[in-house]
Amino acid sequence: MMTTGFETALGEITLVLFTTLAPSGVLGFSIMAGALAFGRFDRDVRSRINQFLCIPLMISMVGLIASATHLGNPANALYVFMGVGRSPLSTEVFCAVIFLFLAGVYWLYSFSQRQVVGLQRVWSVAIIAAGIAFVTAVAFAYDAETIVSWNTAYVPIGLWLNAVVGGPLVALLSFRAAKAEAIVGRYGPLLCGVSAVALVLNTAVYAMQGTALAGIENSFGTAADLVPFYGLAVAAFFVLCTAGVLSMQLAVRAGRIPDLARAAVSCALAYGGIFVMRFVFYMMHMTIGLGF
Repeated sequence: MMTTGFETALGEITLVLFTTLAPSGVLGFSIMAGALAFGRFDRDVRSRINQFLCIPLMISMVGLIASATHLGNPANALYVFMGVGRSPLSTEVFCAVIFLFLAGVYWLYSFSQRQVVGLQRVWSVAIIAAGIAFVTAVAFAYDAETIVSWNTAYVPIGLWLNAVVGGPLVALLSFRAAKAEAIVGRYGPLLCGVSAVALVLNTAVYAMQGTALAGIENSFGTAADLVPFYGLAVAAFFVLCTAGVLSMQLAVRAGRIPDLARAAVSCALAYGGIFVMRFVFYMMHMTIGLGF
């Protein structure tokens, strides 16, 4: 008998949290790393930005820790690394470790009394490359031919767009915490605009994915049957993320600096919308043949 995929998604809630939090956190960190690599700041401002890299780093780590619980026994991590290059999931974990190592050690180094700015610039570029590799690895980690509802172009595109919706908002929250007024005032509207464009594209991708669900089926039924409220979920995603982006945009418009609480609420709203669609993603899990 065909049922909805709610129980399936609830059973994968740690992965829902991982794919909700980590991509945007990593992209937010990468945006800040870009500012540090190519921007010109006085010592105090650079120091504050370096220290408040902890915000996107913590967001990313919470997501990664949640996903680690999916391994069951920590010793299973050894087997995961053995599949790097041939297993998308192993490649995802490997890219996560590389990013966390580069980002974490960089953050710790930022507390050093004798920092070499030139080294930090090169290091920041390496972090950006690792961040892009990580988000891409996560996007393609679920591209399995046997899971017909996930084996579509909408899945990796949707996850990357999720990251672009949330990442700039996380970066703005962190810049605000660091009191980097010049960055927020000058680039805040641009970063909000990037999030807004990504949101429109993301919603369009989800809408197209929804129209394709009825044509994806196995012996039990269609993927659309697994997510009977798909349209409402897309609407909730759009409303929540729009509220988050607009809240941040209004706060930074005309160079005004958003207060920290408003910036945090903006991020929370966007993450709420992303969470909804990541939950839906696991609900639509459908394999070839007789399984879900």
